[in-house]
Amino acid sequence: MKKMLLIGELNQTVGSVNKYLSTQFQTQICLDSLEMVKGMMKVFDADIAVICLVGVGELDNRILDFFNGRNVPIPVLLIGTQAECEYYQKYYEDSQFDYVVRPTTLAMLQQKCFEMLRVGEKDENSKTEANTQEVLVPKRMRILAVDDSGILLRNVKAMLETTYDVAVANSGMVAIKQAKKRIPDLILLDYEMPEWDGRKTLEEIRNDVDLKDVPVVFLTAVADKSHISAVLELRPSGYLLKPIEQKRLFDTIERALIRI
Repeated sequence: MKKMLLIGELNQTVGSVNKYLSTQFQTQICLDSLEMVKGMMKVFDADIAVICLVGVGELDNRILDFFNGRNVPIPVLLIGTQAECEYYQKYYEDSQFDYVVRPTTLAMLQQKCFEMLRVGEKDENSKTEANTQEVLVPKRMRILAVDDSGILLRNVKAMLETTYDVAVANSGMVAIKQAKKRIPDLILLDYEMPEWDGRKTLEEIRNDVDLKDVPVVFLTAVADKSHISAVLELRPSGYLLKPIEQKRLFDTIERALIRI
């Protein structure tokens, strides 16, 4: 597993990035202090550094100078607003450095890290092709689709399975059991189901310590204003009207996934 040094203030952004990327990397959080970065690199020997910016000109440029060139030639990815990224890009724009503008999804951030590591390994010629393939394959995000209609579940699975790891459940109770065995990155949840409807299932999700932060997108066949208002009162991460159109499904999932 590749090692990632995550540099920044101990805030929600750093916490979210660490929680998500630690499934694919051996992560180590380090405060944005030059001395701490130097000390951590001596003992951690990271393969990539990810820096969470907190303001234009606020980062100590000596940290970037420390990584620059032959000193510590590992990929360095900076995450910040448009203004923050543009400020540092004026001084650090060679292939060792890259930038991700917020807001972005954690999935996109993960993909960028893998891309930078692939380039770095190609330049160093330090890994065999087999090893590169084994190590640098991004995790497919897991979607759990919940609906009492087998036809809809088959259609959703067919739409998504080329991009996501898709699991299905035909009831809220089955969905909770499946989700606890393997926590999904997002749940597509039918609002109108017998026994446990979408409201009841969402309550169970939010009352479970392991599932409470999983984004939920409601699926509903009823389009009247009062019904949609009732759905939105539950504060889901999104909703989709049936019948489901593929492009809208992908767009809604992308928006619903955790953003930083």
